[in-house]
Amino acid sequence: MEFCINGYLQLQKKIIDSEICTLCGACEVACPMNAIEITENNNSQVYDCNEIVPECRICYDICPHTGPNIQKVFDEFSTGPNFLPGVGRFYSIKIARSTFNDIRELTGSGGVATSLALCALEEGLVDAVAASETKDLGNMKIQLKQKVPPINDFLPSMLSVHFHPAAVAKAFDSLIKGYSGSRVAFVGVPCHMIAMRKLQLYGHKSSDELGPLIGLFCLWSISSLKDLVESLKERGIDSNKIRSIDLDSEFNVNLSSGKVKIPMKELWERVREGCKTCQDLTGLLADVSVGRVEGIAPDWSVLIIRSKLGETLVTRAVKGKYIELSDMDPSVREKLISLSMKKKHFAEEEYKEDVRRGLLTSEAFEVLQDNIIG
Repeated sequence: MEFCINGYLQLQKKIIDSEICTLCGACEVACPMNAIEITENNNSQVYDCNEIVPECRICYDICPHTGPNIQKVFDEFSTGPNFLPGVGRFYSIKIARSTFNDIRELTGSGGVATSLALCALEEGLVDAVAASETKDLGNMKIQLKQKVPPINDFLPSMLSVHFHPAAVAKAFDSLIKGYSGSRVAFVGVPCHMIAMRKLQLYGHKSSDELGPLIGLFCLWSISSLKDLVESLKERGIDSNKIRSIDLDSEFNVNLSSGKVKIPMKELWERVREGCKTCQDLTGLLADVSVGRVEGIAPDWSVLIIRSKLGETLVTRAVKGKYIELSDMDPSVREKLISLSMKKKHFAEEEYKEDVRRGLLTSEAFEVLQDNIIG
């Protein structure tokens, strides 16, 4: 393991200043001194904790973009018997939807993530759920027992004005600090999944309360989201009515009324720099992954079961009539692989460009690359 005496100094040099940071909030959760604060556009140190604990480096080690323990988390937590390029290891893949019409209507999707979280609560698998939908990061309302915020299965980070990448980590941190001993289900995007698995491997105190990880498909997090939403509106696109997306040389938005093509350059300019080299669409390290691809009905979602814990949660949800399952059409499976591999391709091209320009790059990149292609 690389030796680093000052964790945050290295984090700042290699990740933050190099614009690799995706503001996932993992370092803020992990810091035992509460010395790190993530805001909408910034990762900063509240005070220099290294003056108190000079050898602490947990913020650096836990970051999903750094090298420490990254392969170990795949060895430990990505053990499903089946494999697909771009999708990673899994037990089974289905399409699913909530059995509750109001949840599907409220989330504008299959409502699977919400219904799985609700099942986990009502079936006693967890005591609380940390999820991403919030309007005000500064005054976050934590959803406690028997209360689950509506979670859209579809593109939460890209097209929801209520999503911020650090929101889930902040919610989880608040729950752990305020309700010690509670078991918490965690709903987040791929970089969260890596960070939470690192916390578990590290033996961080918060990992004792970690319940099922529900991963949401994520293309990229947009740095100027309001501008993107306005751009979509100018094109006559209501983000609430988007059915799916696909990528070729353009960003294709599929509506019930047709398809709108957006030049990738226009979209790429709004993607957070740190997200541009992310290769993981589906959340390789989640217990279950939920999202959408082209080819399925708007009130259904893709459900990837990746672990025994995920299998238990889904079995309970089906038995308790929280969700219903159906087999995935082979054409949808191919589209899932295609979209996953296209995200990987964009990341690889950006990574090559960063190397060519002599910029610092994510230490975790090649490990993720190996685990995505198998």
